[in-house]
Amino acid sequence: MLQVYLRIVVPHEKRGELLDVLQCLKGPTEVARGCQSYRILQDVEDEDVLTYLVLWDSQEGLEEHFRSERFRRLLPYVEMSIETPEVNISTVDPVGGIEFLVAVLGNSTR
Repeated sequence: MLQVYLRIVVPHEKRGELLDVLQCLKGPTEVARGCQSYRILQDVEDEDVLTYLVLWDSQEGLEEHFRSERFRRLLPYVEMSIETPEVNISTVDPVGGIEFLVAVLGNSTR
């Protein structure tokens, strides 16, 4: 699985505009071949810090997404980021879900 992490610090007056673009991307991206998850995150300490976090099954699906017109609508906001945008594309190997958490908590020593 591949994870795309993109953190943007948008000028305050452009925040609503960027949120609209991210929300317009959400539906079509979530139903795209290979998309597992799409999240828009806002920093609790600075509402102008927005993070785009998407999980993909394959590199092919991710590359197709990056070449789409929908995704290209996001690029001007990346360029106008007040801070250098953080971009991280990495592989993710899931360890487990809630059952893993329950097992670990059940085996904890005090």
